[in-house]
Amino acid sequence: MMTSDSPMKANPMTHTSINALIHSPRRLLALAILPVAATSLALFAGGCKVANTALRADFVDFNSIIQGNQTQQMLLNLVRMHYRETPLFMQAGALTASYESSIGGNSTATIPVDGDSEFGLEIDYKFSSKPTISYTPIEGKAYVDQFMSEVTPTTFALLVRAGWPIVKLSELLVERVTLQSGEVMTGRPSSVSYPKFQAFFQTLQDAEDVDELSVAPMKGGGFELVASKQTIAIESFQFRSLFSAMFMAARNVDTPPSRASRTKVKQGAGELVIRVYDTPPKDALVFVEYTGHYYAIANDDIRSKDTLALLMQLSRIQAGPASPPPLITIPAR
Repeated sequence: MMTSDSPMKANPMTHTSINALIHSPRRLLALAILPVAATSLALFAGGCKVANTALRADFVDFNSIIQGNQTQQMLLNLVRMHYRETPLFMQAGALTASYESSIGGNSTATIPVDGDSEFGLEIDYKFSSKPTISYTPIEGKAYVDQFMSEVTPTTFALLVRAGWPIVKLSELLVERVTLQSGEVMTGRPSSVSYPKFQAFFQTLQDAEDVDELSVAPMKGGGFELVASKQTIAIESFQFRSLFSAMFMAARNVDTPPSRASRTKVKQGAGELVIRVYDTPPKDALVFVEYTGHYYAIANDDIRSKDTLALLMQLSRIQAGPASPPPLITIPAR
């Protein structure tokens, strides 16, 4: 029994009530989690911005990669054909890009009874992209349709209407022309009628240069070229295939002396000039390494650049609907 004279014993759980509140497990957990949560939210918001920026940048990169690969492939096959080697054409079938974003963190808090408190915070943010491009060889019917079939009069008319110089089109795509008089002019430098062939199309080029060349439909079907008062049916042209057009263009590939025995030197029209180097060229539109040498189209060679662009455009036109277009799958977030 406790009397009034008995000393009062202090409760050990009450004299540190404030410290107990500060050092309670829940309080410590809150103090440790709050910095991580706040930082994670900030990183998440920033991560979304990083992801969106990466998507826009990757789309441009993917476009550039596919375009660059297709251009290099065209140049490589032109070089192969120059050396009488079999070309191989591949088509981009699908492009898939997956993105991964992760946030990790670790927080520690030490609050002693006496002394300064200590906090520790570790934050880790990772973002990565994994693109995959699949290519399939062009073979069988697709190969025949795209490379071995002759260019049609309709395609030729479309190219003229698109503004391509008629002389460039004739040098690459026209094998021969049969006039109404029955005279035949052949579009090969080795032919005796080649000078007349060149003069004929130069007349059309002169008209095109002053906007007096047009393509008009004929009553019985087909198209005709109208230059001033002169008209000629496009059906009177015999066209080449894309393969033959590339073979003609490949004549103007520089040949190093060590490779001279591997090809036949024939005169070309000079619409496409491919230079050869011992080291990677510094100023080239595109170049490929082949058998120890570098073959390139110079950036300042506008004529050759236009011809390469024409071959690339014709390749896409000739492909037609034979195969589905490349499938590009990019997640929105």
